Amino acid sequence: MTDLSDGRQFSWRAVTSMMTTGGFLIMGVTGLMLFWRQFVAYLRHRFQQRVSIRPEAPAAAALLAVLVAGTLWGVPPFTWVLDLSAAIKASWSVDASMEPPFGHAEEATLDTLALRTATPAGAIIGAIRDAGFKVDSTSETMRRVADRNGATPAEIWVEVAKRVPSVLPAPIDANAAWTPELVDQRFEGAGFGAKTIEQVATELALSPDEIIKKLADAGVQASRTDRLKAVAEEAKATPTELLKVILVPGFKLPK
Repeated sequence: MTDLSDGRQFSWRAVTSMMTTGGFLIMGVTGLMLFWRQFVAYLRHRFQQRVSIRPEAPAAAALLAVLVAGTLWGVPPFTWVLDLSAAIKASWSVDASMEPPFGHAEEATLDTLALRTATPAGAIIGAIRDAGFKVDSTSETMRRVADRNGATPAEIWVEVAKRVPSVLPAPIDANAAWTPELVDQRFEGAGFGAKTIEQVATELALSPDEIIKKLADAGVQASRTDRLKAVAEEAKATPTELLKVILVPGFKLPK
């Protein structure tokens, strides 16, 4: 700790505390918008009282500014946390042919998986056991089974799919008669937001340029390496809505 001119000592612990507090404030900005007027009034009242600012505050503010700017501008190492988050969210899918049957399938019980994939529950639990994994009953979730066996939900699901191919979603036919409702059923929560435009094109058996043109015609700018979620956020839409633009003729983004 370093002595300051007013006799107080500089505390790194205080810097950490202030950065933590500032981080929560940034993450809670949406909530603050609900009562922003009252919040501004509170701040004005506090400043009118001439509350003294601790010497650690400028240091914490500067470090927070660097963190926020680095993340927004996509500068490593600040983007590593975001990339890790995207990788974790996409960890179920090990390759293009092994997409989860529906969003958050790892949290579903084996009974639910059987129901959602129109597959007998006995066939699923039998496939898991044939692959050498331990499972007690169909009331267990896929995550519970995976944790017990020291595996990931994706690894277990791959083995199930090998033995019971009917659990896999049907191949995507971009030329089928897609409707907004069908796109919701097929793609909602399936992890497409984490994919790049090029990867989406591969999944849909379309060319990246064709997808980019369809998005551009809807007023959405994208490049091959952009992730669908990032493109959607820039367009104030959702990844599923962009998939509707790509697959459903004449679909217009909500204004």
